[in-house]
Amino acid sequence: MYVHGRASKVEQTRCPYAMVLTGLPETWCRENGFSGSLLWCSHQQSDFLKQRYDGWYNNLAHPDWGSVDSHLVRKAPPSYSDGVYALAGLNRPSTRRLSRLFMGGRDGLGSKYNRTALLAFFGQVVANEIVMASESGCPIEMHRIEIEKCDEMYDKDCRGDKYIPFHRATYDRNTGQSPNAPREQINQMTAWIDGSFIYSTSEAWLNAMRSFHNGSLLTDKSGKLPIRNTMRVPLFNNPVPNVMKMLSPERLFLLGDPRTNQNPAVLSFAILFLRWHNTWAQRIKQAHAGWSDEDIFQKARRYVIASLQNVIMYEYLPAFLASEIPPYEGYKQDIHPGVGHIFQAAAFRFGHTMIPPGIYRRDANCNYKTTPMGYPAIRLCSTWWDSSGFLSDTKVEEILMGLSSQISEREDPVLCSDVRDKLFGPMEFTRRDLGALNIMRGRDNGLPDYNSAREAFGLLKRNNWTEINPDLFSKQPELLEMLISVYNNRLDDVDVYVGGMLESYGQPGELFSRVIIEQFQRLRDADRFWFENEKNGIFTHEEIQEIRKIRMYDIIVNSTDINPGHIQENVFIWHERDPCPQPMQLNATELEPCTHLEGFDYFSGSELMFIYVCVFLGFVPILCAGASYCVVKLQNSKRRKLKIRQEAMRSPQHKGSVDKMLAREWLHANHKRLVTVKFGPEAAIYTVDRKGEKLRTFSLKNIELVTVEESATNHIKKKPYILLRVPNDHDLVLELESYGARRKFVKKLEDFLILHKKEMTLVEVNRDIMLARAETRERRQKRLEYFFREAYALTFGLRPGERRRRSDASTDGEVMTVMRTSLSKAEFAAALGMKPNDMFVRKMFNIVDKDQDSRISFQEFLETVVLFSRGKTDDKLRIIFDMCDNDRNGVIDKGELSEMMRSLVEIARTTSLGDDQVTELIDGMFQDVGLEHKNHLTYQDFKLMMKEYKGDFVAIGLDCKGAKQNFLDTSTNVARMTSFNIEPIQEKPRHWMEMKWDSYITFLEENRQNIFYLFLFYVITIVLFVERFIHYSFMAEHTDLRHIMGVGIAITRGSAASLSFCYSLLLLTMSRNLITKLKEFPIQQYIPLDSHIQFHKIAACTALFFSVLHTVGHIVNFYHVSTQSHENLRCLTREVHFASDYKPDITFWLFQTVTGTTGVLLFIIMCIIFVFAHPTIRKKAYKFFWNMHSLYIALYLLSLIHGLARLTGPPRFWMFFLGPGIIYTLDKIVSLRTKYMALDVIETELLPSDVIKIKFYRPPNLKYLSGQWVRLSCTAFQPHEMHSFTLTSAPHENFLSCHIKAQGPWTWKLRNYFDPCNYNAEDQPKIRIEGPFGGGNQDWYKFEVAVMVGGGIGVTPYASILNDLVFGTSTNRYSGVACKKVYFLWICPSHKHFEWFIDVLRDVEKKDVTNVLEIHIFITQFFHKFDLRTTMLYICENHFQRLSKTSIFTGLKAVNHFGRPDMSSFLKFVQKKHSYVSKIGVFSCGPRPLTKSVMSACDEVNKTRKLPYFIHHFENFG
Repeated sequence: MYVHGRASKVEQTRCPYAMVLTGLPETWCRENGFSGSLLWCSHQQSDFLKQRYDGWYNNLAHPDWGSVDSHLVRKAPPSYSDGVYALAGLNRPSTRRLSRLFMGGRDGLGSKYNRTALLAFFGQVVANEIVMASESGCPIEMHRIEIEKCDEMYDKDCRGDKYIPFHRATYDRNTGQSPNAPREQINQMTAWIDGSFIYSTSEAWLNAMRSFHNGSLLTDKSGKLPIRNTMRVPLFNNPVPNVMKMLSPERLFLLGDPRTNQNPAVLSFAILFLRWHNTWAQRIKQAHAGWSDEDIFQKARRYVIASLQNVIMYEYLPAFLASEIPPYEGYKQDIHPGVGHIFQAAAFRFGHTMIPPGIYRRDANCNYKTTPMGYPAIRLCSTWWDSSGFLSDTKVEEILMGLSSQISEREDPVLCSDVRDKLFGPMEFTRRDLGALNIMRGRDNGLPDYNSAREAFGLLKRNNWTEINPDLFSKQPELLEMLISVYNNRLDDVDVYVGGMLESYGQPGELFSRVIIEQFQRLRDADRFWFENEKNGIFTHEEIQEIRKIRMYDIIVNSTDINPGHIQENVFIWHERDPCPQPMQLNATELEPCTHLEGFDYFSGSELMFIYVCVFLGFVPILCAGASYCVVKLQNSKRRKLKIRQEAMRSPQHKGSVDKMLAREWLHANHKRLVTVKFGPEAAIYTVDRKGEKLRTFSLKNIELVTVEESATNHIKKKPYILLRVPNDHDLVLELESYGARRKFVKKLEDFLILHKKEMTLVEVNRDIMLARAETRERRQKRLEYFFREAYALTFGLRPGERRRRSDASTDGEVMTVMRTSLSKAEFAAALGMKPNDMFVRKMFNIVDKDQDSRISFQEFLETVVLFSRGKTDDKLRIIFDMCDNDRNGVIDKGELSEMMRSLVEIARTTSLGDDQVTELIDGMFQDVGLEHKNHLTYQDFKLMMKEYKGDFVAIGLDCKGAKQNFLDTSTNVARMTSFNIEPIQEKPRHWMEMKWDSYITFLEENRQNIFYLFLFYVITIVLFVERFIHYSFMAEHTDLRHIMGVGIAITRGSAASLSFCYSLLLLTMSRNLITKLKEFPIQQYIPLDSHIQFHKIAACTALFFSVLHTVGHIVNFYHVSTQSHENLRCLTREVHFASDYKPDITFWLFQTVTGTTGVLLFIIMCIIFVFAHPTIRKKAYKFFWNMHSLYIALYLLSLIHGLARLTGPPRFWMFFLGPGIIYTLDKIVSLRTKYMALDVIETELLPSDVIKIKFYRPPNLKYLSGQWVRLSCTAFQPHEMHSFTLTSAPHENFLSCHIKAQGPWTWKLRNYFDPCNYNAEDQPKIRIEGPFGGGNQDWYKFEVAVMVGGGIGVTPYASILNDLVFGTSTNRYSGVACKKVYFLWICPSHKHFEWFIDVLRDVEKKDVTNVLEIHIFITQFFHKFDLRTTMLYICENHFQRLSKTSIFTGLKAVNHFGRPDMSSFLKFVQKKHSYVSKIGVFSCGPRPLTKSVMSACDEVNKTRKLPYFIHHFENFG
């Protein structure tokens, strides 16, 4: 509470005369005196009290009374417009208008009672000593003072859109929330007259001012001026209006009050009292050399405070009020000392009327000093906040002497123009109106109206307008009329300041005088440390009487170089015969004009950097996209190089180097392409593109002579051409850059042919003739396209709206061109989509080539097409018979039929049919039609054999898939599934609205869980956004963000809450162990766990949206912040403090703060993660996708750090992150149980179609379900790169296995590593896994009937599931499992692609003793279902199924179908067959189009609203 010190022991002595100040007797030394401010003249030790700097504990019963940041007090109840905090008098006139009407007038009228300018400016010292309650608080509450159009000062251009900015004062945040606790402003100074103007209210501040030597305050080398503020103590450093820039705070003088550098007069008083303190400290030290610095300082401070109290109370106030203050009656601890609202916001502001427009300076000889420009005095409005600069050529003594001789302005309502129009302001509004601000301050404080204030202070209310000031209104009746008019004749609505000023003349009026006297009486009587309080033991009665004799004159004379007689003793009033009368009463017109600078832009200087930042952030995703594009290209390049190396390894090695040359390959017409021509190394010429991929091979094998044609040299301006021609191949036409390049090419070609022992003939041909005769591959294709189009057009006619197109080869002879075109065997095979050496092609070619010239003419091809399209069934059968009859003897023997069968097996790309089986099949076919006794078939026998399938031959044709024109519609190539045909159900006609409604209801039922959780997710996300938006838009009174950033901060904080939720939720969607475990509990029925990857993507995209919104919002916010003043930035956050002359630009906010730096890094990481998560990147460059996705750790760490700077509020991300973060961490820890466990490889097997089977050790206690998958890596290479694969081993097996198809770089490395040709058994590589994790197919056993659809490599889950199924049912292990019937549909391009899976199915069929499983295989890469080849395969398959109950192609019981499955028909068949169940599980795994088609089929069947209901599950590795 109090700080106790102990005085030093000194010898008792009389005070030397040197210690006696001018006008003070020698009665200061007292024995046994307990004084904290007087000289010690005793050797006794005594304790003394040190008064606190912050005003606390003055009143022991109420320690906070009068302290720093205490409330202003009210004599009258508040009159806020809303009764809580809104400005009072919202319906009153503009304060600028009132100022213009009642406070504007002529400068240069002297004080009525000759009060000096020294008194006027000392009034500001007194105000600063006891109150600081006009400074804006946080948040900044800016109101606009309306300026009338064409205002002579502020709107000279008559724009009508100007306003004076007004900031409301700081207040207690615990008030202003209800009518019971209206807003209460805070006094940031102590209310006591305790020297806080000199010593500040903070001990830390004071310590910066102290020298800690001999009790003095720091001064410069001269000892007369304080030091500059090099320590950057937070002095007020407002903008200098006449230069419109922030100057360094180090130029200011370091003094106790932050406002002392405002103008030269106040600064002079502050320096005066600093000298006054040092004067006392020096003399005390002389008297008591043994005292400590602290003792000296406290004694000097105590005396300075006492003298200041005396001057203010008994010299200044009587002069100011023209009346005496009631005598002191002693300390009264029950009186509250708080500064009153009316006092600080109205009454004591009366002194503003006495402020002159300038300040005289003079010396002791009455020489008045002019300015460098020759003006008689310093212009006040030119010195605002630039006072320290004037002291470089001006002494404090000159200012004080000038003020003592200068007469203040007249004590009337008029304010001089330097404070009424030209008061300092913020840089965006450099000049303000003090009169308007005074009125607004009263409204800000909620002051009552003028009459209510009079009544509150015990004065009579005014009943009519003239009673306010009868003398004034009688002299100026127009003033009365304006007053009545402007307030709409509402006398009880007049502002206190306006009414008080109008009733005052010569001295404060009745109201103001009452308020001022009442305030200072309370300050004096409530102060326990008041110098006249004898009971506090500080001063004796005699000492008090001596202190009462100290005047301002004594302080000036003892503290400066001013001698007695140079100024009058009554410095507050000037009398006749006082020294140095002023030359004239100052008028603004006689002084230096004040500049009025406008148009300051806080954003100035930040424009370029702001653009750079926006461009940088905008380019980040573009750069990431560019990087991802380069990564894909790099991976593609690596694949191409690998492919080239593999081809090179497969190719026979040839000696000699490969020569290359750039050229343009001429294709047809004006179509060319840039190629690299490569010679060799084998006997072939290659053209490759810029990627290194082969475009064409010009083979020279079995060729002896190469014909080379050169374009004639008569076309000098055209580039040269060269043509290469060999038999039975297309021409190669090249365009070279120059004739020199062509000669070089010919030379290289000649050398290459000599190397391979080939000959060359070189012919020069006219360029146009050469190109006309050139038969390039592309020109030939164009001609063949026209060939097929004309053949089909003549057979079927043109399609509706189709016109015949002219051939590129000719213009007039189109028909002749077609008639002369013939097909080679290779071209015919290509049209059929087969190879030239296929047996079926040879047979069909011999049938079509009727003239046996080894070419198929247009007429021959046309007749064949007509026969298949319009011919009779017998004619089509005759073609098949002739194809089988190789020797053309009119009969087909079993050998010929066997050869035909083998050609069909060859077409089906299977080798499962042996010779014995073919013989058995043929015998069975003969036996079926009763021809078992014959060894050959006549045509009639063949017709009898095909009679059963006669209907299939009606629409039979040839699927010319290699030709662009085809009469068979391949888009509807759905396999024939005769066993699944169901009778059409006669349904009643339904209205389209009813059908649409059923479709809508079905969609909702099928996706109800997904829709519910998506709805819940977005509701939470939007609620979080709206909650933060509302908070920062309407409720965030504790910060200044919404005032500075506007709606931007509400948007960014709302989006921050939403993205925090989304990013945290992403961790839960990737907690695979948790999801896998949940699938074992009934809760999985209510949560769509299979869709966690899709939900992960949705949440990520939502987070991306809010992240972009957050980023863009903050770019806008930082722009707004960059346009703010230092005062506004001070309120932005308490975490960052700026020097008053430092203006942070956007680079500071973005790159020099924790929030900005982490925000930029987060944006970059976010862009990298999202761009590299694109499906193309995942497919082409998975390693880069995974590595970039691993940046999520940095993303979450930076997100946690991002808000720690608290620029826009306390961090909240951790609230969302904590729960999911813990769960995800635990989930990762669970994965570690197997991740670093190296598992031995038991067996590897290379399977066809680039598939490798890896069988490895099963860790102990590892449990999994069929259909689950693991993440797998190999220690032999890239041990930390893990990829997802389905387990193909069944849960009952004591090992783990995976079937992996080599597709990407990693899988190829794996396959090549375990290739027996490369594998070294001593290496002993290990397998590491994560998982197992739940798959979409693992719930198959929960359905009584299940349909499983596997496509491509997506069959791998079913290797485990089917094995598990038949094992469980055959051993009664799954007797309690619901599954009783499973339909498995395998969709693959051909059997050869997945021969390993056929072995799996064969093993499953052997174990399926209960017939729980029914398998159907669909071959999709085949010909149309009505194609001749497909029909014949069906016939053979049916015969073989009858004979051996297995497929001719696979050896399985499973039925083979050719084409895509009709899933809708199949599901309807299952629905009809199993109508006794309520729901059927449909499981699909494979390419996305497959899962989509299965889902569409389920939707279509479910729309019928019949049971059973199909529930679709699908696999997705994410």
